[in-house]
Amino acid sequence: MKTSTKVLMCLAGAALVALGVICIVYPASTILSLAWLLGLMMLVAGFSTFGAWANLRTFNPYSGFTFFTALMQVLLGLFLLINPDPLAVGLPFIFAFWVLFEGVDLAIDSFSYKRVGYQNWWLLLIIGLMAAGGGFYGLFFNPSTSAAVLSWFVGLAIIFNGIGYWVKVTVVTKLEKRLNTLKDRFGRVFEIEDVEPVK
Repeated sequence: MKTSTKVLMCLAGAALVALGVICIVYPASTILSLAWLLGLMMLVAGFSTFGAWANLRTFNPYSGFTFFTALMQVLLGLFLLINPDPLAVGLPFIFAFWVLFEGVDLAIDSFSYKRVGYQNWWLLLIIGLMAAGGGFYGLFFNPSTSAAVLSWFVGLAIIFNGIGYWVKVTVVTKLEKRLNTLKDRFGRVFEIEDVEPVK
């Protein structure tokens, strides 16, 4: 790997780590950015659905629903890009409900693990109940906590991606050093073997 590529990867990693820290420090802006990003994704999905409709409408006489779906996706995407506030307000509630649902599901599944003989099933039950309790608290009592936790998840995910860039550069550098060492060793061996003894 070229040195310039390594430098760019290190800079990209640093930028991602900085962005992750910003997401954690400013949760409100993070939630608003997520809503805007979802709007952009919805808009792109709508245009791709329009493309699918244009290609398949001659084969599918019932493609009107696909056209309607594409239109709704584009309109919803534009609405969220222009006015992301409603989704930004709703995202913490959606996140809290998801955590609540997953926690209840894990708690119920723990009894299935108990039936098949898994000894630490109670640990899954405790984790599930704690997750369900946290989701319930964030959903009904303190949505701002859900927003903060969601922004923490986003920020940490971005930070880990940035660290991943640094790890890649470190691993590639070590691998290159090992390959160069092996090349030097085996190159010398081949040079010695090529020289025939004088008779």
